Amino acid sequence: LNFRSVSFRSAHMYQSEFEIIRRYFAESGLYFDKSGVELGIGDDAALLQVPEDKLLALSMDILVESVHFPMSADPGLVANRALAVNLSDLAAMAAEPFCFTLGLVLPDNDEHWLQEFSQGLLPLARKYNCPLVGGDITRGPLSICIQVQGLCEKHHAVRRSGACVGDKIYVSGTLGDGAIALASLAQESHLGKSFALISENISANCRQYFENAYYKPEPRIELARRTASLLSSGIDISDGLLGDLGHITQASGVGAKLSVNLLPFSASAICCMSEENRLLAALHGGDDYELCCTLPANNCAQFEEQARQADTPVTCIGEIVAGSGIVCVDEAGNSLSIEAASYQHF
Repeated sequence: LNFRSVSFRSAHMYQSEFEIIRRYFAESGLYFDKSGVELGIGDDAALLQVPEDKLLALSMDILVESVHFPMSADPGLVANRALAVNLSDLAAMAAEPFCFTLGLVLPDNDEHWLQEFSQGLLPLARKYNCPLVGGDITRGPLSICIQVQGLCEKHHAVRRSGACVGDKIYVSGTLGDGAIALASLAQESHLGKSFALISENISANCRQYFENAYYKPEPRIELARRTASLLSSGIDISDGLLGDLGHITQASGVGAKLSVNLLPFSASAICCMSEENRLLAALHGGDDYELCCTLPANNCAQFEEQARQADTPVTCIGEIVAGSGIVCVDEAGNSLSIEAASYQHF
């Protein structure tokens, strides 16, 4: 893929797509040399050399202004989020980031926005050695589409379909922060009007924590790399724990028992949300981009040790059972009725 598009008109100047590409992408540091990338930005397609012992993993997400981020959002933060959520998909399959492409729909060629956006992509691209190798630019309502390419070990690609009865269910990090962040940012939530902060006057530290949770989710690449051989299935939590764990149970032909009293929450979530709304955020909120995975019980100790070495907190929250669907239970083992639904795009 290369960058090809229409020209954009500015109040001060005309700037062609070639100038945009050169200034903000090709010469911004986003395209850099990497083994296996034979040709990147500048031709009709990128040329990639995939090692024979690897599988190529592809994933793509689209972010639309006023749907996935506020109109006034910092373009650098939006860029970071756009790349991070895609890298999280690679982590879910234990794929090592290889490179990425970018589709950008812009209402105009705002130079400040382009500069901040391109620089916002750079830290994650460099951190995960994942260069930009091409894409497309056109005019229209602001939308960002990123496709990431990653490499998996042929026999250790983590899928949704491998969970077995008796496996333990783990999650990384804390849950619910992404949904709570929307409330902190005064954005509308699909969880309803009663889903609100305990106080609108939350501390500056909490507001910063939630802003980081929303715009700077941490792809769990290192955890997945270390533990791929130990896992039976995995997924990243983008639409809420129940919905995403449900994808695993459906693909694997099993059920799950989830102990909601074991769900991990951040100190900021505990401070700013009622217990009921914290649970709602974790189960149905989405935008956490943590990993949910299953593994045989005899792998748990090794998994937890590898997570410790990766400096990533993990929590066992349930187990895979025979049957279908997910049963939520409290600390005493009593079944709970959970009414709300996970996020749906349509």
